[in-house]
Formats: sequence, structure tokens, C-alpha cells
Amino acid sequence: MQKRKLMPTSINFDEYLVERLRKGDHFAFSDIYEKYWYSVFRVAYRRVRDKEIAKELTQDLFAKIWERREKLKIEKLENYLMIAMKNSVLNHIESQIVADRYVRYYKAFISIHNEATESAINFNDLSEAIDKGLTNLPEKSRMVFKLNKLDHWPVEKVALHLNLSEKTVGYHLTKSLKFMRTFLREFTLVIFLFVFGY
Repeated sequence: MQKRKLMPTSINFDEYLVERLRKGDHFAFSDIYEKYWYSVFRVAYRRVRDKEIAKELTQDLFAKIWERREKLKIEKLENYLMIAMKNSVLNHIESQIVADRYVRYYKAFISIHNEATESAINFNDLSEAIDKGLTNLPEKSRMVFKLNKLDHWPVEKVALHLNLSEKTVGYHLTKSLKFMRTFLREFTLVIFLFVFGY
């Protein structure tokens, strides 16, 4: 069983924690989490205004810190955590915007695709692209994406329905959004031109 080591009094507490973290010390990780999780959570919550999403982003951030502990370059722990969370929030918002944009475009095509042959062709292209993109996702990611982004189920409901943790659902969402954004990028201009009539 791992024993908690006493902190030397001659160095900064955060520096000590980071040093121990890099060596795989679970106690150091736990101390970092307990000391900073609420501050990190608040940074996320102030920007997303959703407790569950803020909680997921916080958990994901600390999970990544543990996974990458040996390679982390941290000078000031608090600054590092705050900046890392701001970046996570920006990535989350960007993914949401992209996903919502495609859903809105998809619905726009559904309502107007019969107005002209060209419209129908463009709609079919987009529909096929979305469907094809989804088929390239792993089954769990595909199901999570469809339920959350296309059927608008909240993360909690998706997690319960698929018997997954909310953190796992968040992981699948992030991965599927990144994949779909790349897969559908070439269609963005076509969609924009058609929907807005340019």
C-alpha cells in the first residue's frame, strides 16, 4: 500500500505536489484535486452556465492531468489549471457550435429540399454525408451522438439509457463531434451558400 510522504518545508507546496504527481503519487493527485477542483469548476460554470457540463469538463481536465502527469510542464499549478480549463471550455463551445450548426442546416434542408431539383440534390448529398459520417463512428459514439445531438437528450438521460457514466458519455460526445466536424467540413460552404442563397 502506498504511504503518504511528508512534504519538505523548504519548497512550495504546489511545486511539491506537482513533483509527486509526476512520479505517480495518488495522494498528491488527490491533494491537487481537493485544493483546486472547485476553483476549476467555477471557471467552467461561469462560461457554460450548466452545472453538469461544468462538472464533466472539470472531471475530464483532472483525468487528463493524471494521464499525462509525466509529460506535464507546470510552473505555477493554479495558473496552469485555470488556463487549461478555459481552453477546455473554448473547445467545448466550439464543438457545440459546430454540432448545432449542422443540426440546424440539416433541418433547414428537410423543410425546403423539395423546392427545386438542385435543393433536393444538395439535401441528399448532405443527408448522405451525415449518415455516412455517423456510420464511421464506433457504435457507442454513434448512439451517444444521435441521442444527444439529433434527438436532444440531456447527457444524464443518455447515460442512463445506455448504462454509461456521464463522464463516458462526455468522452464519446467529444470524440464524435471532432470526427463529424472534420468529416463534414467540405460540405460547410455548400450548405452555407444554399441556405443563405448566395
